[in-house]
Amino acid sequence: MKKLLFSVVITCYNYEKYLRQSIASSLSQTYHDIEVIIVDDGSVDDSKNTIHEFDDPRIVKIFQRNAGQPKAKNRGICEAKGEFIAFLDADDIWMAAKLEKQLALFADSEVGVVYSRRKWIDPDGFEILGNERDLKRGWVLDHIFVDNFVCFSSSVIRRSYLEQVGYFDESLPMGNDYDLWIRLASICKFDFVDEPLVKYRTGHANLSKNTMKRYECAQQIMLKNLSNPQIRARMSWYVPALAWADTWSNFGYYLATIGKKRDGFFYALRAICKFPFYLNTYKRFIKLMLVR
Repeated sequence: MKKLLFSVVITCYNYEKYLRQSIASSLSQTYHDIEVIIVDDGSVDDSKNTIHEFDDPRIVKIFQRNAGQPKAKNRGICEAKGEFIAFLDADDIWMAAKLEKQLALFADSEVGVVYSRRKWIDPDGFEILGNERDLKRGWVLDHIFVDNFVCFSSSVIRRSYLEQVGYFDESLPMGNDYDLWIRLASICKFDFVDEPLVKYRTGHANLSKNTMKRYECAQQIMLKNLSNPQIRARMSWYVPALAWADTWSNFGYYLATIGKKRDGFFYALRAICKFPFYLNTYKRFIKLMLVR
């Protein structure tokens, strides 16, 4: 029986501090038929030397001028030869049996994305409590459009489906994974391993703190995909209104926390009017009122 090849794509920009652990965890997989494509996106720290420490024939090393994460990830995909593309952020760590456990779920040919739960760790690698979302399997378009519940470093994509929808949208500065999941969810099923197979690092300086920009990008992605008639046709009628209500109520609460409570009320009320049957909008409205 032919062994299936996994192409692991690791992109790095100034993650030298964590990169060694990330690469080592990909090479230590119990499933051995892999290639590890490392794209250094113009790092100015010691990432290049860290990458060169690894002398494994399964590694493909790519060094380029800084072009941004979407282009770096697409470069990795273009170099990949595997039937499955697995993504690992340079600050995260895989459990040893991750790929082996995920492969079994691809037995269903309609499954295009397999992901997993995660453990949350702080910058020093100590486990902390995290906000794990309610994970979904099957045809998940209605759910993923409202809430991006897929941990990126846990994701594996069947290459044939990725080729159908295209790669990461390089015009988006943030939220590229959310946009890709929406497109994939419109043509294939998702599944997940119901255990943590990734150590997801949070709280360090390299993580983006630009919350305002994240909300702007999320709304841009929603508008973009709602304008696609194929995606819109596969979505339940209420989902766009629910997604806007969720986004606006979250945004309203965020505005209140940064001293813009009047603007926060505007978005909270806008959310309630958009979809008055969504309980979370009322919970966030109450939280907003309590902000000082």
